[in-house]
Order: sequence, then C-alpha cells, then structure tokens
Amino acid sequence: MAEDTAPKITANNPFVIANPSLLMLNLMGPGATALLERDLADLKPIFNDNIRVVDSTTVPRCDVLFLYAKLDETGRVEPHPFHFRDAVKATGARVAVVASEIAEAAFSNPRFGQYSNGWPANIVLTINRKGEHFGRFFRRLFSDMQSGTSMPMAWVTLAPQGPVQAPDLPAMIFLMEAGHIAFGPKPAPG
Repeated sequence: MAEDTAPKITANNPFVIANPSLLMLNLMGPGATALLERDLADLKPIFNDNIRVVDSTTVPRCDVLFLYAKLDETGRVEPHPFHFRDAVKATGARVAVVASEIAEAAFSNPRFGQYSNGWPANIVLTINRKGEHFGRFFRRLFSDMQSGTSMPMAWVTLAPQGPVQAPDLPAMIFLMEAGHIAFGPKPAPG
C-alpha cells in the first residue's frame, strides 16, 4: 500500500497562495457600485494592482472573489440561470465572499444550502455588512492571511465564536470548505 507523501494542510502548515489576485464581480449593476467602490478602497492596500473589476458573466480566473449579486432562496444569481457556487468555480477562487447582503429568509430555505458543484472554497455569506465595518474586517482578515495566518485562524481571532459578538462585527456565515489557506509573497524569480 502506497503511503501518501503530500504534506498535510493544517493551521501551522496552510496552503499558501502567493501574490493572490482579487476579482470583484458585479452582477447587480449600478445598485452595487457604491459597495464595490468602498470595498475596493479598503482592499487595494492588500492586493495592490492585482485586482480586476468586471460586470459580466464572462469572468477571468482569480484567487479571491468578491461577488455582488442578488441571490434567490436557492442561491441562484438573479436573473441568471446559475448558482453563486458556479460563479466561484468558474473563477477558480479558493476564497469567495458574497459581498452583497443575502436575505435572512434564504438561510431558512433548505434548498439554499443543498447545491454543490464539488469546488472546494472558503465561502463567506453576508447577512449584514454593517457599513464601513465590512471592508475594515476583510482588510484585517486578508492582512493577517498575508502574514501567514490561515483564514480560519485569522477569522476566529477577528470574530470570536460565541453568543456575544462585537456590535461593529458584520453578520456573516463562514463556510470553511477549503480549509487552512494563507497568502504569501510573490515567489522570487528563480
């Protein structure tokens, strides 16, 4: 029996994405422009010039996806025929944030969480952005990841789990489906 020699991905040995790229995908049109511009200003210091903003269903590849879309009760992107998870897979993102607020009623619909396309990504679903606190949260999260802290570990530091949450913390659900991911510097030319 052959032994698996692949290194185990853990909090102390995360999967590192060197020089991560950010795609901001606006499928809501002008209604999301202000949100997108605010998030862009908050995230630019982390991603520098490795950011693309698009507003079509033909999307480039990326490591991190910020999706601005209206989702129906099953997770389908209105008025399009695809699920938000299909957009994540199409971009190749390993970290995805539905940056527009999702109606809380969607989370009580069993069909919302049933769809799977087999693409492992850490996905954040937004219930309440809490204004400027949303971008500030992700700037801190991605900054910690840039320092080598895995996403789940950085998340629980910024948003400790328990009944009492900081009042300025955005209301979000974190689906840790890809596990311990961190960001790293661009590899030196070899």
